Amino acid sequence: MVFFWFLIFLDKLSILINGVEARQNRTKHDTYNLEYIKYKDKKRHILDFDLDTNFSITKFVDNKICFNYKKHIPQNLQKISSDFVIDNKWNSQLLRKKANIALKELAKEFYKEFWKKVIVISAYRSYKYQKWIKNRWCPDNLCAKAWYSEHQSWLAVDLFEVSTNNVWKTNSKLMKYYRWLWDNAHRYGFHNTYQKWVKIDWYEIEPWHWRYMWIKLASYLKDNDITFAQYYYDWEK
Repeated sequence: MVFFWFLIFLDKLSILINGVEARQNRTKHDTYNLEYIKYKDKKRHILDFDLDTNFSITKFVDNKICFNYKKHIPQNLQKISSDFVIDNKWNSQLLRKKANIALKELAKEFYKEFWKKVIVISAYRSYKYQKWIKNRWCPDNLCAKAWYSEHQSWLAVDLFEVSTNNVWKTNSKLMKYYRWLWDNAHRYGFHNTYQKWVKIDWYEIEPWHWRYMWIKLASYLKDNDITFAQYYYDWEK
C-alpha cells in the first residue's frame, strides 16, 4: 500500500514538473522559431512533408535522430479531455491543437462503436521526465532516450494500457480496440509508430502508441503497410 501511494506521488510530481517546465519554456518560443531559419535549407520534403523541423507535424525521431533542441514548446496547446476522451492524469495532459481536435473526433467515432471513451495514459512528456523514465533502467528497445521520444513532440498518445505486446495480443478487449484503431485511426491522422519490432522501428511493438501526423501521410503509411521509420529510411536511400 505504501508503494502504491508512492507511485501516485511520483506521477503527480511529474505532472507538476511538466507544468512548471512548460511555463518556463513557452517564453522562449520565439527563440526556438529561429530554428526554421537555421534549418530551412536542410528541410526535406517527400509527398510535401517536412521530416526535419522541430515544430513540423511530421518531424521524425527515433533512437538515432533527435529533436533539434532539447526543449521546445509549440503554440496552440490544449487539454485532451472531452466528452469522449478520459485523461488518466487528472485532466492535466496537453496536445497540440490539431492533434487534440483529431483525437476528439476519433474518440467520438470510437464511442459510437464501443460505447467506451478513449483513455489516454500518457501524452506529452518533457525532456526531464523522459530522462527520469530512462534512468529507471528502462532498456533502449522499450523506452526512448530523452530528446529522442515522440512524446516530446506533443503529438503522441499512449492509449488504454501501457504494458507489453503479448498482454495486448492475449486480451480480447484490447485487441478489439486495436483492430478498430488499425482500421480507422489513419482517417484522423494517427499512426501506430512501433509495429514491426526493433530491427525496423528500433523499439518493441507497442499497440498502445499512436502518433498524430497529417491524414495524407497516416493514410499513405496504412495503405502501403509501412511504418514511419520505413518511410523515412527508405526515402533516405
